[in-house]
Amino acid sequence: MNKLKNFTIGFRVTTSNIYGKGHLTRCLQLAKELNYKVIFFTDSHYISNKKINSIAECSNFSADKAINALRSHNIEALIFDNYNIFPEIIESAAKLGICAVIDDYKLQWKNPLIFAPNLGSKESHHKYNKNVFAGPEYALISNKFYKASLLNHRFKKNKICSHVLIQMGAIDSKNNIKKVLNALLNSREHIKHITVILNKQAPHRKNIKNLLKSFNSSLLFEVKTVSKMISLYRDHNLIIGAAGVSLLERVSLGIHCLAFSLNKNQDINIKAFDKFKLGINGGRIDKISNSKLQLILHKFIIEDKSQYFSKNSYVNLLDGNGSKRIISIIKEKILKKGSMI
Repeated sequence: MNKLKNFTIGFRVTTSNIYGKGHLTRCLQLAKELNYKVIFFTDSHYISNKKINSIAECSNFSADKAINALRSHNIEALIFDNYNIFPEIIESAAKLGICAVIDDYKLQWKNPLIFAPNLGSKESHHKYNKNVFAGPEYALISNKFYKASLLNHRFKKNKICSHVLIQMGAIDSKNNIKKVLNALLNSREHIKHITVILNKQAPHRKNIKNLLKSFNSSLLFEVKTVSKMISLYRDHNLIIGAAGVSLLERVSLGIHCLAFSLNKNQDINIKAFDKFKLGINGGRIDKISNSKLQLILHKFIIEDKSQYFSKNSYVNLLDGNGSKRIISIIKEKILKKGSMI
């Protein structure tokens, strides 16, 4: 293992301030496992976290600097978690050195390692590649959610009623929260309190703040730590959320919720979520009429169930050790390559 003491991995990740926060979240989870021995190749105008060594690409669609770093051995491996980079560019990069993709779309990659970390992801989805690692056991989420789930029995006796938590993405550039809040207005007599999770730089934050005044008790909140997110889940029994990384976190924690897919890349999660009866599948929010959304939300609100569900063996695959498994695989590839030189 001494050979790997100083190795560095590069990430070409979506780092937009208006979308794609989930990409950055899961790559940061990998970075933590590497003790931040990483270089983040970011979109051109991204303001970097001081803790992260980052290099801005020339455009949001470029990976030139990242690929040059791989070519010149400034990084030992390059991981792509980015929908803006053309697949042909990634396929070419994989011929230069160890290259991996975090895939949500079941794309038919040939050369890179494939990590498909979603509910419902399967190796058989990728027919032309033998280096596929798929399923929730590779989910890039904190293990704090799983560890906290082991204590759920202590909290189930705390009966919380009619407390709504909405979590539709940290930035919510499409303003889905507004759509949900408007649909909830007809059910507000059944809501004691409502909390909305939204970053302070979200473009529609002011609009959401004004809309929350229509409810008896409300809070608009930016979450910065996993511990605080877990605490909020425990304080609310009616969780409404997106089907991205946050859904994996909720399932790992054993939290029952009403989930909506916001984009095509979340569809694989929501389908498996429905198949394994892990909560309520609200469908694709951009394809639901306002009247139907009102019905879905009203039914969920008046049922007023506990936020906890009984976990099973499939759910327990979401143990928060996905980053350890992925890094172990990449380290093995690096060692194997080194022994062949």
